[in-house]
Amino acid sequence: MLKTSLPSSPLRIDRDVILTAEEQAIVAGGPAVAACGSYFPYSTAATELFWAKAYQGDSLVGVAPVVRLYKRKATDLLRPEVRRWLGPILGPLSRKTTLLLDTAFMAYDARSPFLTAAGVDRTAVKRAISAFLKNQKKVDTIWISEPPEEAEWAAAERYHQFHTLPMVQVVVEGCTTLEEYLATLSRNRRRNFRRERETFAKSGARIDEYRGVIGDNPRLHGDVIALLRASAAHSQFNVPYNDVLTHPEAIAGLWQIVLTARLGERAVGFMSLLQDGQRLMQCHGGLDYAASHEILAYHNLISHAIELAIRMGCHTLTLGPMTNETKRRAGGVFRPIVSSLWNRMPGDAYFARKVFSKNFEVYRGELGAPLDVEVRRA
Repeated sequence: MLKTSLPSSPLRIDRDVILTAEEQAIVAGGPAVAACGSYFPYSTAATELFWAKAYQGDSLVGVAPVVRLYKRKATDLLRPEVRRWLGPILGPLSRKTTLLLDTAFMAYDARSPFLTAAGVDRTAVKRAISAFLKNQKKVDTIWISEPPEEAEWAAAERYHQFHTLPMVQVVVEGCTTLEEYLATLSRNRRRNFRRERETFAKSGARIDEYRGVIGDNPRLHGDVIALLRASAAHSQFNVPYNDVLTHPEAIAGLWQIVLTARLGERAVGFMSLLQDGQRLMQCHGGLDYAASHEILAYHNLISHAIELAIRMGCHTLTLGPMTNETKRRAGGVFRPIVSSLWNRMPGDAYFARKVFSKNFEVYRGELGAPLDVEVRRA
């Protein structure tokens, strides 16, 4: 454990790889936070996970999960058309070490990655952890993602801020049956919902449900890993921490609800979920795109997750970042997310503002700029 006291702050910040159940309770961390901790043993040389813990005296007052991305090509996060010409130009100069604070390992929760104890000054905790991370050796960049109402503090701490992909949520609160939920939708959405299910059923496909530790079901574990790799190869988005987030052993140790779309005995798609209070939260998902597209497997995985959320008495199904049109159409609430970017070197900061940030695959606009109509519904 690395301990550092900051002279300008009454808080002490420690770096640790363990968050005990007692510590989780202090910061009101639920199953999504516990799931986050299960990935820490699978850190790699390129992707290291640790907790930044804030103490006031001997009392824990806040924590945040941190992902250290070592010497990664920053150009890999850009839109493909920009990546193709800028990557070769910058070459080794684009390799940066970044500290990332978001909720990717917390089932992409639509909240701030900072967790604090009751009655604590959250802004003071954030500033103390930020200062601690800025003092880390050989760190070029810090990237923090939070909802807009949680991100205001970073503007005064030399962070450049911009909107990134919103988080998708399907609200089923007050619905006790699928028909009650469908009644809340527009006529067009109800028609599409039923058409998608009919297409799937006519193909002879089905959705299997498994609850338990994924590694206890070797066949399912193999299917899940294969589908995760297929999705990663197909995705337009570069996920720099995927070597840990989809590590086969990390996946094997997770207790989750797994919905698997099967055509015969062939797995063509899956979605894994966990329950955190009254929310059913998607953790992972993957598709065999060649086989799943025509039978609308992805649409049906989402619709079955909606139905499952209703059966379990949840008020919300969360689907993570809005990375595709199917999620957009399924969602009813879109939670905006603001990313705050800090660069150690002034030249890097200038280049990030003028070129990089506006060309990130996840970029959605500067603060103050109008968002698209769907996001404003959040």
